[in-house]
Amino acid sequence: MKNKIVKRFLAGALSALLAAGLLAGCGGNADDKKGSDEKVSGGETKGGSGITAEFTWWLYTHDGQGMYYEDYEDSPVVQFVNQQYWDIENGGIAEAGNGNRLHLSFLTPITGEERNNFNTMLSTGDYPEMFVLHAATESPQAMCESGILMEVTEYVEKYMPNYLAYLDANPELKPLVTVKSDDGKIHYYAIHSFVDGVEDPWQGTCYRRDWVVKYATPTEYVWDWDSDYVKENGHPEVTPLEKAVKENNLEGWKKNEVTKFTSDCGENPSEDYTDNVVFPSGKSDPLTISDWEWMFEAFNKAIDERGWSGDSNSYVYTIPYSGYSGTGDLVSSFGGGTGSYYVNDGEVSYDGTSENFRTYLECVGNWYEKGWLDSQFNTRANDAFYQINTAGTNQGKVGMWCGMVSSLGTAIRVSCQNEEDMADAYVMGCALPINDMYGTAEQMYKEPDAMYQQSRKGTGIGITSKAQEKSEEELATLFTYLDWAYTMEGARTIRLGLTAEQLASVTLDPDVYAEYDVESAYEVTENEEGVTVYKANVDKSSTLFNATNGQRMDIGLKPTTNENYIVDTGNPKVNQDAVNAWRQYLNKGNVLVYSQLLNTEESESYGKISTVLADYQAQTIPNVIKGTMNWEDYVAGIDALEPGAALEYLQKYVDLANVSKGIE
Repeated sequence: MKNKIVKRFLAGALSALLAAGLLAGCGGNADDKKGSDEKVSGGETKGGSGITAEFTWWLYTHDGQGMYYEDYEDSPVVQFVNQQYWDIENGGIAEAGNGNRLHLSFLTPITGEERNNFNTMLSTGDYPEMFVLHAATESPQAMCESGILMEVTEYVEKYMPNYLAYLDANPELKPLVTVKSDDGKIHYYAIHSFVDGVEDPWQGTCYRRDWVVKYATPTEYVWDWDSDYVKENGHPEVTPLEKAVKENNLEGWKKNEVTKFTSDCGENPSEDYTDNVVFPSGKSDPLTISDWEWMFEAFNKAIDERGWSGDSNSYVYTIPYSGYSGTGDLVSSFGGGTGSYYVNDGEVSYDGTSENFRTYLECVGNWYEKGWLDSQFNTRANDAFYQINTAGTNQGKVGMWCGMVSSLGTAIRVSCQNEEDMADAYVMGCALPINDMYGTAEQMYKEPDAMYQQSRKGTGIGITSKAQEKSEEELATLFTYLDWAYTMEGARTIRLGLTAEQLASVTLDPDVYAEYDVESAYEVTENEEGVTVYKANVDKSSTLFNATNGQRMDIGLKPTTNENYIVDTGNPKVNQDAVNAWRQYLNKGNVLVYSQLLNTEESESYGKISTVLADYQAQTIPNVIKGTMNWEDYVAGIDALEPGAALEYLQKYVDLANVSKGIE
């Protein structure tokens, strides 16, 4: 069940870059100060004519304005960038006195007015040379065709070898950020950032670990992971335990040595918490549906003991108001799928009538019948999926829910309504479960494959038609900087901040680093396995973290822990354990990334069909779960809406992605 992070993420990119001789060294030195115009001997400037290229950039949001500095231009990373010399001939940062300078200035909207401000810019035509496309409602191609953006293909191909090399090393990303015309030519209409791995999730399944310790009864047997059968098959011959005992077949099970659960929070619970919990799967963390149901029994006992059985805000577990999550999540634990449009092995299908989805509904229907499922789940339409009934969860009345990292550890103790919970509540995160109970072999023992997990394709940066007024050399300087963001040096600088060496090479005014005694944004070390570790010196949860880096520009690679390196941002152990669990499985079946590629006509047709389907499901699926509507009638209603009519739109772009990956 190990997380299978794609191995090409960094290794392929770096190999391509090294082969092309494109990795630029860290430029700048102690003499490279703000405003320096030093030239090399003979008055000749290498890597450019020595100009200063000025560009204004609209950002969706900012950090530190009014708190750490007045304007985003005063961000230490922006100051660093503006003090470098850029080598437009060879790429990257040039030695002091060589190349061209770049001066970036910024426009940032008032908080809460971001989209209105963006739309006003477009409607009036009063926009700068660059903007983040986060608020855009049209594709970069459409914006280019309407004259708002300029096509950047020529500049990408000439001045962005690192960007191109990364796409070559990660071909699944290329069709997501390019457009292929009928003549086979590849067009670039925007520059996109990329997550260099699976980004740390900010939300996932949370559960009351303290309730497990206090109310769960250790099972007599647990999975024997050292047995030959489990080693070969990944599970005992018969599961769950109740069925294995009934059939008198304990192949792959063993006696549980733990007979009573205990825990110790230590002096710092977020770091020191320990317990001896062992789940029926033989793991210290929940792995299977039967692990979940074993916990549900414990949660139910806790709720009953506190006298909350009649409280609609107190329950064992809840699901979205529509009865399922269209991104997959728990739905995909039953053989894969989303309950909506779904891609598997390069083929798009509609999953809302599949046997996998039917098995999901059977499972949550059973939970509803047993009183484990939130009886009011379908009434919580105004709650975001990660904030369902926050009053109940914060008051300690819920056993398991989808929540944010902010609820982990002891966080909810201050708002718990029960005196015992105020002292002992402890929240952990867990991965989606493996189904070992429901349906047939087709639905069992399969890893979840579709979930709310951010695409590696990040935000786009649009170069507007106003930039066409700039000279070729000015644009070359800008694109040289943008390309630097796709080296690890540039990525670390923008996303993590400045090293001591970089700080020594520039003059910062204002100097956030000096003001807050930050000598270096991060340190580079190796762990015991020899893997490189980038350890942040500023707490990621603090506002200072964003103020010391430049990630609001949202360009380049976004380093995150993968098989090649580790980014340690100082998360408490309970948070990091949750993050690792939430990204245990990869989002391979979700079609959202492809639906974003549809052209205007395709998007309109797909949107009409998918909206009608989603509305019908929101009205009927809760009834199927509650047993007031049968599966056959639900399917007949879906079939009448003809979901297959939208498949061709998505399949077109899935096929393009597979061709890019070399799959015919």
